[in-house]
Amino acid sequence: MSVEVFGNPDQALIHRFLQQGGGAMPINSNPMAKALQSTLLKVDRERGEVEIGFEPGDLFIQGTGVVQGGAVTAMLDFAMAFATLASLPPQASCVTVNLSTSFLRPAPQGRYIAAGTVDRCGKTLAFTQARLVRADTGQVVATAASSLAVLAPTLK
Repeated sequence: MSVEVFGNPDQALIHRFLQQGGGAMPINSNPMAKALQSTLLKVDRERGEVEIGFEPGDLFIQGTGVVQGGAVTAMLDFAMAFATLASLPPQASCVTVNLSTSFLRPAPQGRYIAAGTVDRCGKTLAFTQARLVRADTGQVVATAASSLAVLAPTLK
C-alpha cells in the first residue's frame, strides 16, 4: 500500500474529486475559493482540463453592477492552476508566474464556469489557458493565458 502526500491542499481536493468519480464538489481548500463560491465540476488528467463553477457574491460586485476585474481574473487563475495541479504528481505543486487576461464583455452578477487547459507541462514550467463563460448563456466574458512554475517536492 502506498501513501500519497500532497504538496498542495487544492491538489488533495482534486484527488478526492477523482476518487469519488466526479460530481460537483465545493472547493473549500482555500478562503478565496470559498468566497467566490467555487465548485469543482470536471477534471480530465490525461487532457489537462478542468472546469470550475463560481458564483461571486456582492463582495465582488463593483459600482456598475458587474463582477470586478480582479475577481474575474482570479476565477481564470483558479482554472489554470487546478488544470496544472491535475497534471502533476501528488507531491508537486505550482505557482503562477505571469498571467494575461482579456476582458471581452462585462460580467454581470451570476453563475460562471471557468474552463482551464494545460497546453504544455514541462519539468519547471506549465503553459495554460482558460475561458470564463456565463453559465446561463454560455457567453464568453473573459479569457486568459498563464505560465506557472512547477514546484518539485522538498525533503524535510
